[in-house]
Amino acid sequence: MVDRKYPTPQRPIRYLADDELATLEEDGVVCARGLIDQQMILDLRDALESAIETLSVFGGSKEKNGFSGDIFVWKLVDAFRDLALFSCFPALAQQILKTETVNFFYEQFFVKRAGSPVETPWHQDIPFWPVKGRQLVSFWLTLDPVTRESSGLEYVRGSHRWANRFKAVSPGHDPYLMDTKLEIPPDFAEHPEKYELLGWDMEPGDVLVFGPVVTHGSAGNASNRADRRALALRYAGPDVTYAPRHATMPLLWDHGLEPGDRLSGSLFPQVWPHVIHEEIARRMEGPEPPNPARIGGFIKTLTESGFGPDSENPSIFFAN
Repeated sequence: MVDRKYPTPQRPIRYLADDELATLEEDGVVCARGLIDQQMILDLRDALESAIETLSVFGGSKEKNGFSGDIFVWKLVDAFRDLALFSCFPALAQQILKTETVNFFYEQFFVKRAGSPVETPWHQDIPFWPVKGRQLVSFWLTLDPVTRESSGLEYVRGSHRWANRFKAVSPGHDPYLMDTKLEIPPDFAEHPEKYELLGWDMEPGDVLVFGPVVTHGSAGNASNRADRRALALRYAGPDVTYAPRHATMPLLWDHGLEPGDRLSGSLFPQVWPHVIHEEIARRMEGPEPPNPARIGGFIKTLTESGFGPDSENPSIFFAN
């Protein structure tokens, strides 16, 4: 039964066209122009700048490097909550995944100020995540005009069809994530004869849509005038299950999932065709901080991995 207490997901101003869906299937990524309206962009700019001032334990910010980022901000900031749960993105995710239900996975933001030298190494997303499954889609939206010079993302065309997986390599080549037997991804830009790279100049309102395996990365922001503020939202279909393992993104909120359970509950709520009251009721009452015990365990793991208050790594979980 649909719970009318909360808003239903918004209808997109447009859905992806057939040719865009075909490009996504063939290339592993598509740049969908004008997918979201400008009022959403204005609202998110304000919300993001406020969020930077109160980064969570996940957050990474190095003023001298001009880089900031954070994840699971929807648990603390209402604008991010409403974007994740009630915007047009659940409907778009359902169109792409073609599933009866869609659950929200998580969101993150990445800011590279003008002149920031922080590069995003080539990577796939799935090695970062404590999940298994194919029904995953990401939406990457920019809040500023973005070019290759200002750290626009580039993708290796067709790499979503590769069988191999790479180490989760984030800015700073962080040891927390590097402790796996997967191979280090090569620098694909150094081999133009072997790989076709895709990249786009983008305007606010344009959205990159891609899956969990396609390989991508970006250079630092070489522009001396333009910031690059971006967000990514991730959604999952029913075949995505909880699969905890070492050297992946930790979950600092209680979720009640056992290995093999499909993503659901208060950390990964259903968003399509409607939200479920029990899953989001606590969050609708106000900000929902993470579990202090989980934070303590996470900090202990970071310390054992060589992180400390003077660490020069710009972040440990930001790869876009």
